[in-house]
Amino acid sequence: MMMHHLDTLSVLLEQQADRSKANGMEKYMKDNFMYLGVSSVPRKVIFRQWKALLSKDLSATQRWDVVRELWEKEAREYQYIAIDWVNSWPNSWLLASDISEIKFILENKSWWDSVDLLASNILGKYAKKFPEEMDLVVELWQEETSIWLHRSCLIYQLKYKDTVDLERLSYLITCYKSNKTFFIQKAIGWSLREVSKWNPDWVRKTVGFHELRGLAFREAMKYVK
Repeated sequence: MMMHHLDTLSVLLEQQADRSKANGMEKYMKDNFMYLGVSSVPRKVIFRQWKALLSKDLSATQRWDVVRELWEKEAREYQYIAIDWVNSWPNSWLLASDISEIKFILENKSWWDSVDLLASNILGKYAKKFPEEMDLVVELWQEETSIWLHRSCLIYQLKYKDTVDLERLSYLITCYKSNKTFFIQKAIGWSLREVSKWNPDWVRKTVGFHELRGLAFREAMKYVK
């Protein structure tokens, strides 16, 4: 039944495929992925059509099986469909054990387009529901070599607004500020920029405390007078 739904999804995506758009998408994403050329608006329509076909009684294992099937597809649009679906899951569907599957999709076929959406949504929801497990995740992922897991730790609180754990964020900046790669420095600045919208004084002090420079500094201080 699940494979049937994936076949239907393939038909819907192929109907909207546009090679000229695909070429532009692939160039924009540095040729890291192959695209069918389905732009955002029709893809969202297709996602809603496909989602309506899925059984509401899928087990957690079955749901992640679907995600894995989508992740194995070559065209990037399949991963976007998976991301939209995972991020739409209600909190009641999340289990503590899901972190292994979340980790899989964060560190496989990784680029900013997938990681940023997943980290700030499903991982953020997970951390809210399972704070003790997230404490361990933060420590374990420091030992990983993937910059995408590190970036995820820095940005999973992006949508928390005034409930951001400031002590945790400062700790994570301490952990990762020596990594000068673009995606880490950008994540540090981005996380601080979001906090600055409601607590600019803390951001100003934190930037000074950590002696941030360059990209991280510019991003963090964008809205701070």
